[in-house]
Amino acid sequence: MSSPTPGSDPNAPQGGAPQGQPAWGAPPPPPAPGHGSQGYNPAPAYSGPSGPPAGQKPGMVTAAGIIGIVWGALGLLFGLLALSVAFSLLGAVYGLLVLISVVLSGALLYAGILVVQGKSPRLLLLLSYVSIGINLLVMIWGATQGASVFSSLLGFIVPGVIVFLLLNAQTKQYYASQGISY
Repeated sequence: MSSPTPGSDPNAPQGGAPQGQPAWGAPPPPPAPGHGSQGYNPAPAYSGPSGPPAGQKPGMVTAAGIIGIVWGALGLLFGLLALSVAFSLLGAVYGLLVLISVVLSGALLYAGILVVQGKSPRLLLLLSYVSIGINLLVMIWGATQGASVFSSLLGFIVPGVIVFLLLNAQTKQYYASQGISY
């Protein structure tokens, strides 16, 4: 008697799968309407590296807006606290820079809200540039007064991230599809 070929079952009926059952590897037939159908829709097609489907806001736009909101709110909060002592303890120049930073923080908060709402990112982008410039002035002034400039590095990084997110090709493509140029 010869041994069966590897992987075959000598007790299984020959000639394929039994009637009414799919062959191995084949998907089961869809259920008839009204007989156990769950009403699931097929998964959406993968959009590939080009980004989200047309008209859908990319995550980078939302991230830039949220970072603008958070950075503006924190700057407003701490700026108002610093403003109370800036003029009296640290002099008029530093007090003026803190006042400008408070106004800028409020504007960043507002511009971040506009971006999250789907409006033009132009204001947020311009305010990020101005924030980087003001931070540079504060660092220079602080360095002449003997202060550490390490704590001011975050003032470059956060607005720089906003600029990066808003100047990304995917973000520009989204706004171009919306008819918004910036």
